[in-house]
Amino acid sequence: MKKGLYRLEAYYAQNATESEKEVLRFLIHQTKEAVETDIHTMAKKCYCSPATIVRICKKNGFSGFRELKQALANDISFSRQLVQGSLSADSDEKIPNIVARVLNANILAIQNVYNLLDFEELGSIITLLLSGRYVYLYGIGASFLVAKDFQQKLERIHKRTFLYEDIHLQLASSANLEKDDLAIIVSYSGLTKEIIEIAGNVKMCGGKIIAITRYGNNKLSSMSDYTLYVPALEKPLRAGAGSSRVPQLSVVDIIYNTCISMEKDKSMEKILSANKLLEKEENDSEQI
Repeated sequence: MKKGLYRLEAYYAQNATESEKEVLRFLIHQTKEAVETDIHTMAKKCYCSPATIVRICKKNGFSGFRELKQALANDISFSRQLVQGSLSADSDEKIPNIVARVLNANILAIQNVYNLLDFEELGSIITLLLSGRYVYLYGIGASFLVAKDFQQKLERIHKRTFLYEDIHLQLASSANLEKDDLAIIVSYSGLTKEIIEIAGNVKMCGGKIIAITRYGNNKLSSMSDYTLYVPALEKPLRAGAGSSRVPQLSVVDIIYNTCISMEKDKSMEKILSANKLLEKEENDSEQI
């Protein structure tokens, strides 16, 4: 079940042509009316052809206008379920203002993860994860930390994973996958040279790629078999991976918890077993 508004807003800001922007403004600002309008009536209202509207739909991951209208209806229905949070501080309090700004950015990032989530795509990914024996994880910099978090979670439910911190080992690993092996590639930009090389290696080996990357046109998403998007909130020049890391970790949590719920009895048994082992290790360390 896709949602449409964030996709359209991001497309309007990043890639839309002038002829498409009139349609996008109508869809974004008069969403309820758009849901109740047929494609020919909308084309007349926006002074364009129905083909222009269909092109906008397909560029944003929808099969056609009917699917986009359903997505917009989902937005209207589900927006009430989102937790609306906004923190503020007095303008003369510098540190509280910084704290409020950072936390508000994280709140917005998490809300937009929901807006971008395609539940059918998520279901296909869960099926692959549960049926496959091995999972190869890839990421560089802050995205490596997200991949590491994912590895720790998957190992708790007895899913064999491979993740190397050294980029050369990641490249070597990606060139040695077998057909239908599963690779999860985490990259906010989806443009990093080494990451694209890794994705290319996986494709050459016949592996399946699940990408966790920002929404929009990027090389990684075009190469992946399945994609889970995070919102494009940060500028190209970043002091550090702030609000980009939070939605990536949220996506990891979503996948992990969905896996657990799909095989609840098996997963809980494995988690309890892992927890007992870790508790034993902690107790043994305290005694030394």
